[in-house]
Amino acid sequence: MEPFAAAQTSTPPSPPAALTGVRVLPPKGLNNSLYLDLNRFSRHTAWAHGFMHAYALWLGPVLLAGAFVAVYGIAWWRRAPRAAALLLLGGIGTVVALGLNQLVGHAAKELRPYVAHPNALVLVAKANDYSFPSDHSVVAGGLTISILLVLASGAWRRRRHARRGLPQAEATGASVPGVVRILAAASVMLGLFLCLARVYVGAHYPGDVVAGYLLAAVAVFVVSLLRPFAYWAVDVVEPTALGTLLRRPGAEPTLGEPAPEPQLRPALAPEPQRRSAP
Repeated sequence: MEPFAAAQTSTPPSPPAALTGVRVLPPKGLNNSLYLDLNRFSRHTAWAHGFMHAYALWLGPVLLAGAFVAVYGIAWWRRAPRAAALLLLGGIGTVVALGLNQLVGHAAKELRPYVAHPNALVLVAKANDYSFPSDHSVVAGGLTISILLVLASGAWRRRRHARRGLPQAEATGASVPGVVRILAAASVMLGLFLCLARVYVGAHYPGDVVAGYLLAAVAVFVVSLLRPFAYWAVDVVEPTALGTLLRRPGAEPTLGEPAPEPQLRPALAPEPQRRSAP
């Protein structure tokens, strides 16, 4: 017996009046066929139901959040405050995407797929909210794109002032740590697998997770355009006590007024020799 067969009902749930809407959004044929194909695959992989149930509900978001926090911790430890600030912008963009997701969902009014397909296997509790876009895929897209933006930016390079009278220079030798590249690749795989898991458990159409992922990507990218303001805030905050939120204590600020150059005392001119009187 399948461990989560209790989640499946023989009759479709009656959605409340506030959730009446369309059964499936375009492309209808593709959404229906892919959903039913993956649902049939789910029926033949009962051994994976327990893991997929946990991953689709909480394990996937927890792992993605862990990767995000780990990258922030590395930026903090490696004294890269601009990378930490850019990650914070990505987190803000993810929250913005979650808010936009509610507006888009109430505008689209797509019902859950198990309403249109009452015989589908559903491995999670049936929710009384709209299906498009997927909240979980918004989280997956937002956190993943945030890490990728930090990876591709020059925020890991520590900036400093050059000598007096010369333009600002970039510190050499500062690059993206290898472990961040590994975490970025892992977050991409974890995020895409979370999108797949949401369809596998019967909670969403494929179009729902694709839309959620893309919505979060756009929101994070737009918010990341504020990076000049964020970098300016870093320059202001870093020399203060609040700078410990962006870099580990004991690190010298990467920006600030250049140290005064040592003043060389001018050499004393030799005193003129007095000519002796004849």
